[in-house]
Amino acid sequence: MNDRWENPYEEDGLTLGPEEALLRETEKTKALKVERLQLKDTIEKLQSKNDNLANKNQSLEKKIISLSEQSSSKVGSRTNQHQVLSGMKQINNIKWAYLLLIFNLTALIILIISHLKQ
Repeated sequence: MNDRWENPYEEDGLTLGPEEALLRETEKTKALKVERLQLKDTIEKLQSKNDNLANKNQSLEKKIISLSEQSSSKVGSRTNQHQVLSGMKQINNIKWAYLLLIFNLTALIILIISHLKQ
């Protein structure tokens, strides 16, 4: 007899035959593949959203710059104050964009790691 062979037990204590055990393992493998595909799809959607947000952020930054340039050509010393405030707002917007990007990437990494551990 082969001492290495152990009978796999079901949760209710019944012994599975080799065919049932193989069938159960293939079902688990299929379920894991489906879950992996779903996670890949989720990752792609999150990356797409992330790219869209980055593009929107960049277009808004350009709009702010163009508006601040227009207002600087129309107004005198008051414009300098406005430019400083616009610059500060632009810097804050850039910081928020990077924070959101880091947050999304971190969430994505955690999601991938948790899935791989399963």
